[in-house]
Amino acid sequence: MTTDHTIGETAGWQNPLPGRLHKPVFGLFLLWLALALVMLVLGIAWPESASGLDGLLWPLAAATTLVSLARRLPLQNVVGVALVAAGLGLTALWIGALTDVPFGRREFTDRLGERLPGRVPWALPFLWITLTVTCRGVARLILRPWRKLTFYGLWVMALATGLALLFDLALEPLAHARGWWRWETTPHTLTWHTAPWVNFLGWVLTTLAIYGFSTPWLLNKQPVKQPTDWHPLFVWSLLIFFLAIGCAINGAWAAGAVILVGGSLTVVFAIRGGRW
Repeated sequence: MTTDHTIGETAGWQNPLPGRLHKPVFGLFLLWLALALVMLVLGIAWPESASGLDGLLWPLAAATTLVSLARRLPLQNVVGVALVAAGLGLTALWIGALTDVPFGRREFTDRLGERLPGRVPWALPFLWITLTVTCRGVARLILRPWRKLTFYGLWVMALATGLALLFDLALEPLAHARGWWRWETTPHTLTWHTAPWVNFLGWVLTTLAIYGFSTPWLLNKQPVKQPTDWHPLFVWSLLIFFLAIGCAINGAWAAGAVILVGGSLTVVFAIRGGRW
């Protein structure tokens, strides 16, 4: 095992301009996340006239994620990833809002801001961008010791989809408590904090579809030696622990504990793999 690439490396990226923008954009994301956490802990909600500010976390998360990605990939690749993730994510949500497929019957509220045609909050496509990049980045860190395996790319895709599913398990209890959306289920439906089981199947299928179309854009066709990219792990872990705290504060202690354990194990294995 070697440790040539350590946490916090900043030099050697392929594209220098995004490297200069990285810290300011990441800092803005951290400030907004800290504000959201303080409001969550203190039980403070935005006034009804500004309730859409709840959803601003996701565009900021997507912004710092894409700026970081642009340090090592050409701009056209980054734009392609963003368009595919946001487009397919929005399409799945839009179809779901109209037909209840593939997620189940759900009604979005205005707590995440204005809704696009089709009744989908404008902020949610940015959530799919964030998950597409961060989950894949964390999966690559975890699997780094095994990157010479046959079908390594498929293993990365499968693990990244699992991390996205863990994220949704953390998201649903907080979304229910904050009133971001409401599920309509029958008394006999198997649910997780009001979210039906079919929602998680739809989440997995949507994530796999996004990776199926975006993976070519995520590959560097002219690879050069660059520092280990820890940024996806930072963003993913900060968001997952924020959601775990939100679960606990809103009474979903078991869900918070599950997410905390799952997130902690993910961080440990990602750091171990990234330092390999």
